[in-house]
Amino acid sequence: MLDLMKRMFLVVVAAIMTLTAPFKASADEGMWLPLLLNDYNYAEMKRLGLKLTPEQIYSINNNSLKDAIVQLGGFCTAEVVSDQGLLFTNHHCAYDAIQEHSTVGHNYLKNGFWAKTKADELHVPGLTVTFLVRVEDVTEEVMKAKKEDPEETEGKVREVMGELRDKATDGTGYRAEVKDMFDGNAYYLFVYETFEDVRLVGAPPSSIGKFGGDTDNWMWPRHTGDFSMLRIYAGKDNKSAEYSEDNKPYKPKHVLPVSLKGVKDGDFTMVMGYPGSTDRYFTSYEVTEQQDVLAPAVVRIMGERLEIMKAQMDKDEAVKIKLASTYASLNNTYKYFKGNLNSLKKFDLASEKAAEEKEFQKWAEGTRARKEEYGEVLGKIKTAVTGRAIPLEHSYVFTMAGFAPAFTGVGFDMRRIHSQWSVEPKDDPNETFINSTLEGLDESFKEYDFETDKRLFAMAVRMLYKLPADKRPDFFNNSKLWIKAKGDNLEERSMAFAEKVFKKSMLVDKEKMRKFLEKPKFKKLDKDPLIVYLNSTVNAYRGNFASMGQAGGEVSKQRELYFKGLMEMQPDRQFYPDANFTMRLTYGSVMNYKSWEGKPYATQTWAKGILKKEIPNDQEFHVEPKLKQLIEDKDFGQYGENGRLPVCFLHNTDITGGNSGSPVINANGELIGIAFDGNWESMMSDLKWQDDYV
Repeated sequence: MLDLMKRMFLVVVAAIMTLTAPFKASADEGMWLPLLLNDYNYAEMKRLGLKLTPEQIYSINNNSLKDAIVQLGGFCTAEVVSDQGLLFTNHHCAYDAIQEHSTVGHNYLKNGFWAKTKADELHVPGLTVTFLVRVEDVTEEVMKAKKEDPEETEGKVREVMGELRDKATDGTGYRAEVKDMFDGNAYYLFVYETFEDVRLVGAPPSSIGKFGGDTDNWMWPRHTGDFSMLRIYAGKDNKSAEYSEDNKPYKPKHVLPVSLKGVKDGDFTMVMGYPGSTDRYFTSYEVTEQQDVLAPAVVRIMGERLEIMKAQMDKDEAVKIKLASTYASLNNTYKYFKGNLNSLKKFDLASEKAAEEKEFQKWAEGTRARKEEYGEVLGKIKTAVTGRAIPLEHSYVFTMAGFAPAFTGVGFDMRRIHSQWSVEPKDDPNETFINSTLEGLDESFKEYDFETDKRLFAMAVRMLYKLPADKRPDFFNNSKLWIKAKGDNLEERSMAFAEKVFKKSMLVDKEKMRKFLEKPKFKKLDKDPLIVYLNSTVNAYRGNFASMGQAGGEVSKQRELYFKGLMEMQPDRQFYPDANFTMRLTYGSVMNYKSWEGKPYATQTWAKGILKKEIPNDQEFHVEPKLKQLIEDKDFGQYGENGRLPVCFLHNTDITGGNSGSPVINANGELIGIAFDGNWESMMSDLKWQDDYV
């Protein structure tokens, strides 16, 4: 076991770990559609050192790099590295899978996991991998639908998209989606093949996979071994199949060879993956909204939520295992928004956007035709965005606090039953829905901790109560449990209320839920205090914030027109679409950068840096004795470079969330790293590419 761990650690860390961040670059910014590579990017990529042809990167007729890249579970990226369907991805991308198989007796999160044989690999229920089959430009078909019936545009567009999806997938077993680009000025059809049997092969202990923890997250220099391994299994025909012991390792169309040659400054790099969301074309009004409303709300509310969870996790290892994946994900989001807020304030992006909009307005008013089409677009965006600011701030209290407790997952299932039951005969509930809820009960409670959730519920109640009186849910006025709850202050009163509610409700007790679902009674569900709470909170949300949806629709409509005007005003500019979880290619070079204070950073980190950061038995910086001995002995085998073991490196390729686990590929199409993070100085990069810090 230790020998296998040593071998895999050296192979992966020496050859594959990387920190990516967008920098001062000779490379272009942008997340490009592989389909358009030859038209827009290939000449520049060749100049930077690329040795492949466009056909070797993206092809629908021959095997290409795209056939080795998968979307992992809809939230990360992974890459095929063997003809036995083996995948590399990040440790944090497989974190939930590792947690799912962890117990106090077999804590794979803490101690790592390595399958000695394929029979030892662990099936991960619900986890899928998806290959891109092809992309088609369907802009003409969708735009024709928009023009045919302007009054019913939304319905007509949905109809045409459905027809395009059906035509592309009929009889194939594939899945398809049509995604808009450039704020609705272009549309592309993506055809996918999804595999359902994915198994965990290996993962290092968290002291490697999460080395540095929250402290080092988004920070350079990094020494984190953020990797794990999975495997795709298929049926006898090498097609997707439900989990079965008879399934065989998938035979891929293309495999990324792993390079052990290392990297140096200036080397060409590219990343292929599934970046989630960017908003590079936001107006100044939307940037201001994020800076003044969204980011502060997330930091404030999520920060308190994380404090509550951590306090409970620190008390009990079983609770730590249950909540580990949720906590890690929330904490990553929290730190992202904290850094995003710092960057927005430091660089005053809103003023920069306002200057660009001033130029646009001047151009729009340059001719009568342009003024008629574009003259009011920015004013309409401003009206819609500024008008929703206060409702938006309050809505985040509902979404991030009011619905934060874990019981709401089961609660919303029960709320649906309650809703259906209230309009049907009381003795004839929806049996199908009740049975499906009953079947999924064990899974619903697998990561549930009663005491933590009670404290999160009390937090939610406090934050909802702090809203203006006319925005609060009506249970504050009608609930006898709330009215009778005692306390010298709001915190004590909300906790007293939580104690009473959690004692009475069946939603937070698996066995009470099971008994109810086996013999359901409407009256009991109708009186459950958490059903009352959820109904009241949902009704308040709908009543208070319905106008936000209308404002959002107006912003989307006007942004489509604004983007159309930008492309008309700048006909020579190469626009790229914002990220939207579709496959993109980005490219750049291995290189370093300077901090905000001008401190230069080294391009690469080495294993000796792990020992410099070591804090024995610390939750974030503990180094396992075996690993420490290997580093001190310089026992790196063929993976060392002049007595040093490389760990992480920097390059300036444009990535964002969803790219986690993406392959970093060299000029020859070989794997040289796994993208796992961005850098603190470029936390604004989802809104603006920053040449100096990426």
